[in-house]
Amino acid sequence: MKKRALFLAAVLSGAMTGCGATTTETITAPQIEQYRIMRIAVLPFMVSPPTPGQRRGYAAPAPPAVAGDKLADVFYLKLNTREGLAVVPPQMVRDAMPSITASVASRSVLRDLGERLDVAALLEGVVEVYQERKGSAIGLERAEDAAAVGFSVRLISVKDGKTLWTGEYYERQRPLTEDLSGFLERGVRFLTVEQLANSAVDKVLREFPLGRQIQRMQGEMSPSP
Repeated sequence: MKKRALFLAAVLSGAMTGCGATTTETITAPQIEQYRIMRIAVLPFMVSPPTPGQRRGYAAPAPPAVAGDKLADVFYLKLNTREGLAVVPPQMVRDAMPSITASVASRSVLRDLGERLDVAALLEGVVEVYQERKGSAIGLERAEDAAAVGFSVRLISVKDGKTLWTGEYYERQRPLTEDLSGFLERGVRFLTVEQLANSAVDKVLREFPLGRQIQRMQGEMSPSP
């Protein structure tokens, strides 16, 4: 208890957290405008299988199976608010998908899905890190107990199977002293993994080339933890 009390005292005295240690990369194919994409679908995301170290307990746990659907749903909800872009509802996507357990690699499978859903492109993703916060919004015993999220996504043309856009993201929360901008943007708190994932998707989609992002109304705030 003494160790935790000391940690909380440090937090409350000013070492409160924003979010940092982020890695973000997006790449857009130069010819994407030639495809004139107006309608897409977000496929259920895959989850990276556990590594030998994770199976033996030597590394951070592998993402839970539910992480794929959670992140795919976040992408759908945010893309569905963009002007000039139609996004197929998740249930329609699941109903149309064949029984496949790997990412969409076959052009014939890709074309078949596109025809079923009447879309010009598909967004698929892989969740590599999805670690829940261990502790409360105001204090953790160890820095590694903070929430962490890592994923990669790509937009694939149904017509020819070419990758038109990719996004990669990794973040684990870090102290205010390491990331002032994160502190100012998301508040003085330790985020849950769902809150961190929501913010991560926002950042990746800033460079998404389709549709137009609708700006939030002034004073609109994110849900409280």
